[in-house]
Amino acid sequence: MDNKIWNCIIKRLSDEETEESKYLLDNWIIADAAHEEKYKEVKSLWELTGELPLEAYNGFDEVRQRILTGSEHQLPKPAGHRFWKYGLAAAMTGMFLLAVFFYYKPGKPATAQDQWIVKRAEAGSTLSIVLPDNSKVWLNSGSELSFQSEFGRDKARLVKLNGEGYFEVAHDSAHPFVVKSGKLSTTVYGTSFNVRAYENERVSTVSVNSGRVGVMASAIKAAVFLLPKDKLTYDKKNDEITKAAVNLDDVNPWLQGELIFEQSPLNEVFAALSRKYDLKIETGKTSYEGCRLTARFKNKSITEVMRTLKLSMNIQSKSVGKTIYIEGGNCM
Repeated sequence: MDNKIWNCIIKRLSDEETEESKYLLDNWIIADAAHEEKYKEVKSLWELTGELPLEAYNGFDEVRQRILTGSEHQLPKPAGHRFWKYGLAAAMTGMFLLAVFFYYKPGKPATAQDQWIVKRAEAGSTLSIVLPDNSKVWLNSGSELSFQSEFGRDKARLVKLNGEGYFEVAHDSAHPFVVKSGKLSTTVYGTSFNVRAYENERVSTVSVNSGRVGVMASAIKAAVFLLPKDKLTYDKKNDEITKAAVNLDDVNPWLQGELIFEQSPLNEVFAALSRKYDLKIETGKTSYEGCRLTARFKNKSITEVMRTLKLSMNIQSKSVGKTIYIEGGNCM
């Protein structure tokens, strides 16, 4: 998309459209269905950022460069025009959204030159990592984090997560921090948040401890913003997203040795127990698909957990070495 079209879009979104810019933009949109889709998506993103006086600039590239360099006082302020409604923070929000959509849309293929470094927390253990930009990551058991050897030198600080991780991101307004986890793409500039996205679990979640986080998924066209105490849940089967409040203590309880299950399918409960305690759980031919558990276990042994399951759900278990055999249950 060239600067002329960007100018037309900017004018329309800032209510400064002229007959000429309207003519150019309308024809560009009509010319290709992909153009129409791109405009709708850009419009949806910008509506989340507040009003910006972008009509004063010659093109988006110039605007982006000024925002990235943090030159707030160099921004022209012609008489009779609106100034920043929300200050430089709003401008950064706009840049954040555009970075999410245009550069790091889920599914972008890696180039042949990419060299990925992989860190993994084995079952029964957690792992702490300090990335080259000084961001800190804690991986839950059975989780894997990948990042490029040239991390931080590209337009974004991109990592890939399979499993669960808690992030404390070093602030860098010029390089958004992007976490790709399945169909979710989570973008920040500097904040702390938790992402849970195990391949064998139906839902993925993003919970925020501090700062502001934007999440995009294949199910939505616009970013969903999360603030502290916000939790986003993505149902991979139905391709649906919900947003709810969460206690800060429940953002990353696993770091304090706590397991929280909220109407969790028992198959996922057993998988979580396998990861945490580094053991194998056998259910035979029983799937337990219709069984769900709501419970909290803080620093409990696997023996205590299984005792609770027996009392609450009549689930019988037998341990043989590092394998637990499960049978029964009153939800069958």
